[in-house]
Amino acid sequence: MNKRIITLGVAAIGVAGLQAADAGKVWEVTASLRGFYDDNYTTSPEELAEESWGIEVSPGINLTVGEGTDTEFSAGYAFGMRYYEDRESDNEDYGHELGISLNKAFSDTSVLLLSDSLVVAQEPEILNGGTPLRTEGDNLRNTFSAQYRRVLSGSTGAEIGYGNSIFDYEEEYHSALLDRSYNEVSLDVFYGMAQTEYYVGYQFSSTDFDGGELQVPGLDFKADARNNHAHYGYVGARHQLNKNFIADVRAGVQNVDYYDFDLMPGLIPEDETSPYVDARMEWGYAEGSKLVAGASLARGATDLQAADQEITAVYAQLLHKISAKVHGTLTGRFQDAEINGGGEKLDGREESLLLLGASLTYAIADNIWAEVAYNYDELDSDVPHRSFERNYMSIGIGTSY
Repeated sequence: MNKRIITLGVAAIGVAGLQAADAGKVWEVTASLRGFYDDNYTTSPEELAEESWGIEVSPGINLTVGEGTDTEFSAGYAFGMRYYEDRESDNEDYGHELGISLNKAFSDTSVLLLSDSLVVAQEPEILNGGTPLRTEGDNLRNTFSAQYRRVLSGSTGAEIGYGNSIFDYEEEYHSALLDRSYNEVSLDVFYGMAQTEYYVGYQFSSTDFDGGELQVPGLDFKADARNNHAHYGYVGARHQLNKNFIADVRAGVQNVDYYDFDLMPGLIPEDETSPYVDARMEWGYAEGSKLVAGASLARGATDLQAADQEITAVYAQLLHKISAKVHGTLTGRFQDAEINGGGEKLDGREESLLLLGASLTYAIADNIWAEVAYNYDELDSDVPHRSFERNYMSIGIGTSY
């Protein structure tokens, strides 16, 4: 595996842990210390923005067993503490990230993949839970995934999958709107030819909102009115030119049935049908340099009092080796979301979210590095009192052993 440093989101608690160890290393311990400046740590409109300097501490540990064998196991834990000097409320943020994965090859034609990711954090980029705004408290997201792939005959085979996600927010408003459990099952049938594999698939998902009622002026919003069953049908292709270039594109249709819509008539639709797209690629264009990019179109949860949102997103991350000691990273994500349901005040409104980041890392020694980073977040919303801009800058030092 190639060494990689995970940072918990743009303008998030930075964590230099939870990374794959260098090839041949069973375990690795990392730690970093950064000073930072955040000009809008509450993700508020400009007139309400609060700024602060601060310090960030991030230790982590990783374990990799059986790399390159038919049974690979990896686990990592990262902790992040960010102290805000000028914040009026609690000065500290704490974040936790735990990842576990198991890859088991029973034979050349039979493979099982298991993974679980647990995050406790405040920043939306880490939680990916349906809100573009920072949320106070210890908010939890756990995602489990299981996939079994088998070649049945020649170049033809099947892949079955199961996924489960749980979101649990501490703050009352977001807990009522976003606490939920999500389950999905999928079946793909594939056919391989040369370096390209073609497939057709079906996926069923069930989402259960369990946050209860939200009482706001003029409305008692029942979150479980958004409970739904979704059906996906798609076709796709995976192409692997060599170990340095991989692309996967799928496209199809998604239908969502809000089976409890009658709990909130007029605010929650009965069902929705929309396009579904998921495209991604990874290109290792030079030693120590890589480009990861993708695009997607799908429905997702929203922290507004509506059914959901249709999200169109594009993203990219460039990791570039400038010299033997200097590495640079550029990240970007843009998404446009259209709100579905919620009555005249929300239905059809749009929100655009832009996340940009850049960092430069200098290797002082084999296991010590210095880093400077800058992140920019911007939300442009048709909904009043939600738009914001945020700049986050940091400089620090890290080590691994």
